[in-house]
Amino acid sequence: MNNKYLIITFCLLFIMFIVGCKTIGSADNIPQSLQLSGSDITVGEVLTAELKYNAKDDTLKEQLIAEALKGTTYDFLIMPRYEIFKDGLTTKIRVRGRGARVK
Repeated sequence: MNNKYLIITFCLLFIMFIVGCKTIGSADNIPQSLQLSGSDITVGEVLTAELKYNAKDDTLKEQLIAEALKGTTYDFLIMPRYEIFKDGLTTKIRVRGRGARVK
């Protein structure tokens, strides 16, 4: 009777081990792509924005794009160009690109 409980316990532990080793994917690992053609978007004016440069800030480019798009009806920037420059004693970063919206 002891062997019966030992086998059942071993089987349960093995099943728990297999279930515990399951890989869970997150949204960061899933490749995302969007295909647009020229007829899908409307390109508008050139937009610019400047912020104080901080090399340790990982979200600086996203903040710049959000700043450039603020107050407009555009969805994204086409071919954004980033420029780091000195303005007096401070270092700033600037983005410049054409605003675009999806039709």
